[in-house]
Amino acid sequence: MTQPIRLGMIGSGHVSNRYFEQAARLDGVRFVATCARSLDSARLKAEQVGVPRWYDDYRVMMDAEELDGVVVATPHSVHAEPALAAFERGLHVMNEKPMATSFEECRRMVEQAEAAGVVFMSLPYDMHPSLLTAASYVDERYLGKITGAESQLSLPGPWRDNWYYDRSVSHGGAVLDCLVYAVSRLVALLGPAVSVMAEAGTLIPRRIVGDGKRVLSDVDDNVTVLLGFAGGQQAVLRTLWGLSFKLNNTLIYGRKGTLAWNDSGFPVVLHSPGQPIPGAEPVRWRGLADCYAPTAQLASAQQESPIAHFVRCMRSGVQPVQSARQQLHVHEIMFAAYRSAETGKRVALTTTFVHGDKLDPAIFDTKSGYI
Repeated sequence: MTQPIRLGMIGSGHVSNRYFEQAARLDGVRFVATCARSLDSARLKAEQVGVPRWYDDYRVMMDAEELDGVVVATPHSVHAEPALAAFERGLHVMNEKPMATSFEECRRMVEQAEAAGVVFMSLPYDMHPSLLTAASYVDERYLGKITGAESQLSLPGPWRDNWYYDRSVSHGGAVLDCLVYAVSRLVALLGPAVSVMAEAGTLIPRRIVGDGKRVLSDVDDNVTVLLGFAGGQQAVLRTLWGLSFKLNNTLIYGRKGTLAWNDSGFPVVLHSPGQPIPGAEPVRWRGLADCYAPTAQLASAQQESPIAHFVRCMRSGVQPVQSARQQLHVHEIMFAAYRSAETGKRVALTTTFVHGDKLDPAIFDTKSGYI
């Protein structure tokens, strides 16, 4: 019989709902307690989702309950402390994005998780069918040598009028809330980068949100990052809380082909003018011929929720595919973007990670021969 997994939820906002729902679909997994800053909020959430106990102090919850792990779904600035408290008690942690609101906190979290020998799963979670399918085509056979990339998550802006627009609470705006997704999936596809240059600022300080409420914003909402790779490739990353719609895509450019994720209505599509893509359906993408959508591969891909992946790692003792070191690199890129925007200088990155797909380094070598 599979060993039961007992979880505690830290945070009672709307984000927590998705994890309660995911856990409810798994055998032998249940949340046994909730925790929030307000005991009433923790109680209301517990009653809403059928959890038996609630707390207003995560340390008390961790000490009173026989937990295997916790999910941290608090506002950005309250991620590090509960995660560190869990590591001290030997508990596994799934942590909402961003990992923390400073690079020093992120590094400390990763190091303490490693010292404790526990599973540390820091979101974003990119292991869904479309990105896994896209990753299978980051190959010289389909793209030729990699020459560059773009990745973006832009939208009108969060509709809620709470801490998202208050730097004293969020400690950051669009970079920590949205750019994290674009960075995470880009390095998941291409591996570690080596440098960052960026511009960031508050484009819209007076906003109309939600149902017409007016708020003052002092967070970054307009950010462009130039990410450098060891082979000389450059990637442009973008987040803007100023669009009339949501734009959430990633493109990988190669000398012989282009791979697009979530672009122009296609979950995954390849432009391959030199050869057809085996097993993929011919389509037109951005008005171009010689494009192919791997619809059959997407349809057969298995979906695993973040909670399911977390639980599988807990039961097997294996770290997440997107390791804590990989997500530390993602977060160094974001905090380096802030530093570059403040100083006007390029920032060299100090972290790295072992890429799970073990990309052939030759795919980045554009200088050894004629291409």
